[in-house]
Amino acid sequence: MKKIFYLNFIVMLVLLFSSCKKMLDIKPVNSMMPVTIADYESVLLGGYPKQDFYFKTELMTDNAFVNLQTINSLERSNEPWYVWASSHQMEGVADDPYWGQLYKSVYYANTVLDEFSKRNPSAADKVLFETVKGEAYALRAFSYFYLLNLYADVYAPETLNDHGVPMPLTAVDVHENTQNNVREPIAKVWEQILKDIDQASLLLRGKAEKSKFRLNYNSLQLFKARVNLFMGDYEEAVAASTIVMNTKGLFDMNETQSHIDKETERYAFTSNYGMIDTDYKNEVLFFMAGKANNNIFYHGMGAAKPAVELLDLCKRNGLMDYRKYIFDSYADLNTADGVQTGPTIYNMFAKQENPNYHIGLKVSEAYVIRAEAYAKTGRKDLAVNDLNLLLVKRIKKGTFVPLKSADFANQEELLKRIYEERRIETAFEGGLRWFDLRRLGKPSLTHVYKNGQVYTLKEKDPRYILQIPLSEQINSPEMPLNKR
Repeated sequence: MKKIFYLNFIVMLVLLFSSCKKMLDIKPVNSMMPVTIADYESVLLGGYPKQDFYFKTELMTDNAFVNLQTINSLERSNEPWYVWASSHQMEGVADDPYWGQLYKSVYYANTVLDEFSKRNPSAADKVLFETVKGEAYALRAFSYFYLLNLYADVYAPETLNDHGVPMPLTAVDVHENTQNNVREPIAKVWEQILKDIDQASLLLRGKAEKSKFRLNYNSLQLFKARVNLFMGDYEEAVAASTIVMNTKGLFDMNETQSHIDKETERYAFTSNYGMIDTDYKNEVLFFMAGKANNNIFYHGMGAAKPAVELLDLCKRNGLMDYRKYIFDSYADLNTADGVQTGPTIYNMFAKQENPNYHIGLKVSEAYVIRAEAYAKTGRKDLAVNDLNLLLVKRIKKGTFVPLKSADFANQEELLKRIYEERRIETAFEGGLRWFDLRRLGKPSLTHVYKNGQVYTLKEKDPRYILQIPLSEQINSPEMPLNKR
């Protein structure tokens, strides 16, 4: 078997097949194994990421800054991300949890697909069989999307033959360990993602949605729209996002006004009540990647905070944009505590007994995807209309003035506004800001850190691609590394 995780991967497989009270009572290989369709459903559910596999990328973006006025410091393990170190791993640390988590998901998906390729389900099992098989294809596609966008270059005509990531499409005996995994070309991995999405869509269409912690037909269509946007297939992006928009509705943030009036602006979204605790949560199609409570941008006097620019985008033109409550700390900057808190805080999630998970796919992304696709194909009026459909649900009634095509002199101005709305809507969700910066030209960024030292990520800097983890370098010494 190709040893994608190196030692961690072996440990994971041993635990999977030898421990008794994890997902199933699974015995070692060649002994008792999962048998029924329901057994393999449990195996697949164990493959969904239960821990963060992208969130630290926010530290590399213009969505984040470190408040140097607070007494608290950024954790040492987060520092390489914030200063764009040559490697995001700490010195002497071989294993990369992002790489390992995502290839673990691939392995579980492949395990199910291998077994199901040999089965003809009974009529009674057909719906569950197709659901689990469809989810396995979807999970594999989802995992490879993240692996590519973390460890390989963007999809572009000039990069199609560049090194992507290893792409195992089967699970094999855990006792067969081969080295020197091969990085498949970028184009080949993206093509496989599309194939898996199409297979999953066929199998999941018409199936009941079981949980927001599982991929289903509608969340998959949003993911399909995202993938096609990244690949520049704007017609497919429009078609897939339209399915989502016609099926799932946006939350009208005006509904939060009564809560704001009761608690006052300063205390409406803080402490034990985040924006996700309103009916805004109904916009989420897929939760993932472990608990989002107490994320690094939540803490009042924590070092890492949302960029002030995010908050400013929600306050422009004197409009009452409810999204400001997601980023505004309402701290009094004339006090010592206020200075340590800083002007921003991430109020999407709250510290509470009922934990929330990270947002993976959300309805509003469909609106900004379709708007961008329309704008890039010359359909200006349709793009502006999609912005208005979004903003009327975000800005206080009586203050919202619909945008007009005439407000934008050219495509560049329109896209700038679309990118701004996309940035607000997807901030700290799914790693999308880092991925967007990559696909939209890899602009120069600066961060200020200890003792006022300025760190710069240059335009088109090779550090826009994470380095292959040390564990994989050891396991596959012939694998080409990313440039530095």
